[in-house]
Amino acid sequence: MRLRHIEVFSAIMLTGSTNAAARLLHISQPAVSKMLQHAERTVGFPLFLRSKGKLVPTQEALRLQQELMPFDEQLKRIRRLVTSLSQGVVRPLRVAATPALAHHLLPQAVVRWSQAFPQSRCELSVSHTREIEQALLLDEIELGLTMRPVSHPNLALTPLRRCSLCAIAPAGWWSEDLLSRPLQAKELAKQPTITIDTNDYLGAILSNWLADAGQSPASTISVQTYPLAKSLVQARAGVALVDSFTANYPPGGADIQVRPLDIDASLTVYAVTQHAHPPSQTAERLIELLREDSEAVDA
Repeated sequence: MRLRHIEVFSAIMLTGSTNAAARLLHISQPAVSKMLQHAERTVGFPLFLRSKGKLVPTQEALRLQQELMPFDEQLKRIRRLVTSLSQGVVRPLRVAATPALAHHLLPQAVVRWSQAFPQSRCELSVSHTREIEQALLLDEIELGLTMRPVSHPNLALTPLRRCSLCAIAPAGWWSEDLLSRPLQAKELAKQPTITIDTNDYLGAILSNWLADAGQSPASTISVQTYPLAKSLVQARAGVALVDSFTANYPPGGADIQVRPLDIDASLTVYAVTQHAHPPSQTAERLIELLREDSEAVDA
């Protein structure tokens, strides 16, 4: 018997008629009758007796039904799985992002993702890039977001957009005429500057930029995350050099000033996934939304 024969046979056994079986299978009644006839020719014996417009299963059909019950249950589970996969509800989408992206880029995209997949769950976490790499390789997450390029052979990078580097300072730190001018490294001389850990990708870029300019700004505070640097600037601890997402989100903040940096460098936002496991439908949609939201941001 073919799979379609089994589906039709099980539907008739469940409903008692070809009309009801057709409605259950979402096909026409003639198609059910034709498939039943073909199934009976294939097995070589009648499966049902026609009596007063009803189909009465033969003894052979009742015996066959017993053998097919486990298979029929498996078929039902397969149908439920296919439905779940199409709706993205089988397993939560697990995402880890570096702090700046988790706080400033991810939220709006996740809101739109939830609207697209209302029955799905999304588990979000904040990690540094090395932790994201490890979590992906251990299959603890499906998607990572970072601004640091990774080069592991088992991981795939999808660029989402580029962002610039900025200087931020407490409100009133710079005169209005300076705000549109790129900040030069020499301007940080003797300025209280909150530095980023040089083990961080951005921290290393900025450290090299300052070293090339022969500058050593006054620094007593070093941080590992850009949002923390921004919080310290808001507390008037000094100036910080950060990515444009951190600098400009939320827009219209009156407690800090933002200036572009006079530096020939920028950052790329990457979606990181496993080579061996292509992104699921839900992960692909979140990547698309992140790219759309990134393109809408004026960095």
